[in-house]
Amino acid sequence: MIGEPGHVPPANPWSITLTYRHEHLWWSGADDAPESWHVSADIHDDSGTHAESHAGDINIVLIDVDDTRDPFGLLDGEDADLGLIAETIFGGGGLHPDLDMQLEPLGSRILILNSVRLAAEWRGFGLGVLLAGTAIKKLSGGVRAAVCYPAPIDDLIGHPRNGQGDPAERQKAVAALDRVWAKLGFEHFRNGIHVLDLNLTALDENLAQLRKHAERYHTLRD
Repeated sequence: MIGEPGHVPPANPWSITLTYRHEHLWWSGADDAPESWHVSADIHDDSGTHAESHAGDINIVLIDVDDTRDPFGLLDGEDADLGLIAETIFGGGGLHPDLDMQLEPLGSRILILNSVRLAAEWRGFGLGVLLAGTAIKKLSGGVRAAVCYPAPIDDLIGHPRNGQGDPAERQKAVAALDRVWAKLGFEHFRNGIHVLDLNLTALDENLAQLRKHAERYHTLRD
């Protein structure tokens, strides 16, 4: 979503730094826990140590299908969304055959965009999808495809696994999110799960277009 005329971000988006954090027990392997990354989007002061503005948080999970015996079992115990994604894209210890045939064959890792949350004052400028796409690109080494489940934030009542909530309102919210992630090239696979083949050029091309659109805020803040 693009902001209304005269409505500008609280600071220059070109000053945002993405900080990537990954922690793990030194002895753990691919079958013990998924590889999880937290990406913090911040604008720091001149010292570079204090965040003057926190723009948002991105959480990404990586699974190496070749190194993990049971990707579904590993993800299903994490949270409901990861369980739904795992149930849809994995089967028989590897990728679902239909998805395997759909994707280019290079790479053994699957990147799951688990959540993207912008601070309230940073919403409405189309920056969430741009920052998320940038993080996906940064962590895309050896990755065959990126996957996401475009569910509304804090969508606990209307989750498909419990069947509650207002179906009409949830459908509208999910449709809006579908359009957002399509800007990066994500396409629906099944069960609400969207996939982006990272062996194609779609991500690079779409990121370039999103950066071009975001240039207006760079100019306005200077």
